[in-house]
This record gives sequence, C-alpha cells and structure tokens, in this order.
Amino acid sequence: MENHTPAGLSPWTRRCLHRYAMPERARREIVAALALAARPSLLQRARTWRLPWQGIAAGFAAGVSAGVIAIGMQAPATATAGMEQEVISSHVRSLMAHHLSDVSTADGERVRSWFSDKLDYAPRVDDLSPLGYALVGGRLDYVAGRAVGAVVYSRARHVVNLFACPLAGRPGERRSVSGRGYSAVGWTDKSMQYWAVADVDMDELERLAVQLQRLSAR
Repeated sequence: MENHTPAGLSPWTRRCLHRYAMPERARREIVAALALAARPSLLQRARTWRLPWQGIAAGFAAGVSAGVIAIGMQAPATATAGMEQEVISSHVRSLMAHHLSDVSTADGERVRSWFSDKLDYAPRVDDLSPLGYALVGGRLDYVAGRAVGAVVYSRARHVVNLFACPLAGRPGERRSVSGRGYSAVGWTDKSMQYWAVADVDMDELERLAVQLQRLSAR
C-alpha cells in the first residue's frame, strides 16, 4: 500500500502517524452501499405513493356507505310525507270537481263489489253509521303513483275520504298532518296503508282513525 503522511507535521509525528490508502474496489463498494441505504426502495416508494390514494378510496367508500345508509333511512319518511300531501290534494280535487264518488250508494256490499272489478286489492268498506258517519260511495283515485280506492263518508256536511292502498309500513304506526284547512291521519297494518282526510278538527279525525284501526284489526 502507498504510504502518505500529511505535510507540516514534526518528524516525530510523521514517524508515528501513518495513513494507508483504501483499495479502490473497497471504496466503491462502501460508497455504493451507503448510497443504496440512503435511497428508498422501490417497494417503499410504491407504498408511499399508494397511501394518499388509499385515503381517498377509503373516504369515497365511507361516503358512499353513509349515503346509502342515509337514503335507506330517509326513503320511507320521504315517501310517507309525499303520500300525506297527495291524499290532501286528492281530497281537495274531489270537492272542487264535484266528483266524490264513481259509485254512489250507502250499500257497503255494492261498493266493495264495484272496487273488486277495478283494483287488484279489496279496500275495506266499514259501516260507520254508529259513529255518525254515513257511507256516500266509493271512487278510484291516483295516489303515490298508483290507482287507489277512496271510500267516501259524510257527517254534518263534512266529507271524509278514506284512502286505502297496499303500501305496508310498521303495523300500528299513525301519522297526522294539517294543511290548507284540512286534516289527514294515516296508519298502517300488516299489508295496507290508510289515510282519512276531512275538513274537521284534528282531534275528531284522530278519534275516527282509532275506531277504524280497531275495525281493521278484527
């Protein structure tokens, strides 16, 4: 090996201090090893590059899931809200157009028979005379995107439209809403949804709804 000593040192220091040059091959191997250690591996760089996209993907998935859950939770409530507004509108139209019934009779069997030829389900036609409500008749209406049956009753010049359609909900659930001078009360059983609409006090309509629920539960 070649012997090198720094300049400017005393003869004694020169004799004690010797530095030997590193072989060129060894120097290159060490330099290459240090450079490799300081540089991220391809796998590390791939992981680093993928992390932001993993976060974005995770956030997108979470957002979609939340949106699906939100939609699953809100759809029934939205459908019900739309239904209650539609039955009030249908009730008002029947009064304005003087089209309360397609079949006008106080005979419940005749009204039921008339509906059987028009609908794929059988609306209830109850005798409400003990409660002070006289049967006027029945008609076809269009609510919530389908044909529904409306059974019409009257009491002291007040008209009650009782809508029935096979839109199932939680059994026993009841909703009430008022608007434009009219009251509407809706409830469901295992297979049907009912809405009673009239221009009467909400308390009176609620009492009627309770009696109708009891009749439908028999």
